Amino acid sequence: MKRLKSIYDFYTAELTYFEIEKLIRREAPGVLDFYLSSMKKPDNSKNFITRGWLFFRNLFIAFLLKLTPLRRILYTLILFFFLYGYWIGSWNWAFITFCLLNLLLAFEVADKLTAKSELELARQIQESLIPKSPPQIEDIDIACYSESAKEVGGDYLDFITSNEKTHIIIGDISGKGMAAAIYMVQVRAILHHLIDTCSNLKEILSVLNRNLYRIFRRDYFFTANIAELNGNKELKLCRAGHQPALHFSFEKKRCDFLIPRGMGLGLTDKSIFDTSMQEETVKLEPGDVVVFYTDGLTETMNEFKIEFGEDRLKNIICSSAGKTALQIQSRILMEVNRFNNLNPDDDLSIIVIKAI
Repeated sequence: MKRLKSIYDFYTAELTYFEIEKLIRREAPGVLDFYLSSMKKPDNSKNFITRGWLFFRNLFIAFLLKLTPLRRILYTLILFFFLYGYWIGSWNWAFITFCLLNLLLAFEVADKLTAKSELELARQIQESLIPKSPPQIEDIDIACYSESAKEVGGDYLDFITSNEKTHIIIGDISGKGMAAAIYMVQVRAILHHLIDTCSNLKEILSVLNRNLYRIFRRDYFFTANIAELNGNKELKLCRAGHQPALHFSFEKKRCDFLIPRGMGLGLTDKSIFDTSMQEETVKLEPGDVVVFYTDGLTETMNEFKIEFGEDRLKNIICSSAGKTALQIQSRILMEVNRFNNLNPDDDLSIIVIKAI
């Protein structure tokens, strides 16, 4: 019994329900989507049985094409030896195929663990670039949070102080994963330089747009809200195609969107970007709350494919406006996690600002 218990403990150590749920609900569909994205789709004019056969055939071909040429040959030989052994009824061939399959599996696991280790390092570097805590500003309470759906992500959240003004930036690179994360680092480096050299928000975004159009691939772009907060509690805001900020007015007891005009960055280097840009100024009174967020918050879906939505977010802000910025943020995150059952499928970032 002790031997059986030790074997059981070996295989179940650190196994949690969350890991099982993650495998079934996130990783398995993700693996299928990975192969389906490069798979030739069967002809819908065929009958059900033919479509089924073509689907599994094309899925198998897509799997083979994802292997390196040498491993593709090795895997094909394993299948051949297995079928040959089964045909002649030889356990020797079955043993050979078992050994070869485990050898191939060992190579694939080693590759995955190496890549995972590199991704973990990339995640640590990216996390070090995101502020761990917001700046301390007199009569202003700030909370912030950022989480990637994968090991690394394309959300950008930052606070930059320059000339006695605090710049608040939240943005989102189109897409997820490593490419978005690399672009995010480039955006951060450029912005830190521009805030020290440009005179206003419009100029910052204009120069940033020209740089990103030169750097980005044509299928990538960057949306952002950039705000400037001065000592008089004046919040100047420019929006470059991003989700609108939400402003709760303590006096009016109402939550409204802040939607200055503006288009995404990196889409064009033409003058249309500059002419479309608008700046909006809000004077923050005691009790006012402003919330910036990325689409991973409002567009997260539950199991019924229903989005969390902006109305739910507005209701949470209105009902929690009397609390601290951190408490408001915690309430929003709690409701989002409850809504999507702790299963984020997009990067999520949020900044909560409250005037005291």
